[in-house]
Amino acid sequence: MNFFSGTTYKISVKTSNVPGAGTDANVYVILFGSNGDTGELHLKKSETNKNPFENDQKDVFTFNEMLSIGEMSKCRVWHDNKGRVNV
Repeated sequence: MNFFSGTTYKISVKTSNVPGAGTDANVYVILFGSNGDTGELHLKKSETNKNPFENDQKDVFTFNEMLSIGEMSKCRVWHDNKGRVNV
């Protein structure tokens, strides 16, 4: 595989349905694989919902023209604790 060619990553996130599960914080992910990692990806614009990470919804994010990380070995997800608390 040529890891210099454009690779597309599609990330789906399902937020729980328990009270307070949603967030207005900025959410990020790094995908790690045999050829390296993607670097920090900001999950900002959901393809499926206007307001991402709300209670009991699925959000989809697509990143085009990325370098291939090869076979994925892990995924790190975090947020910055900003925004209001959803209760």
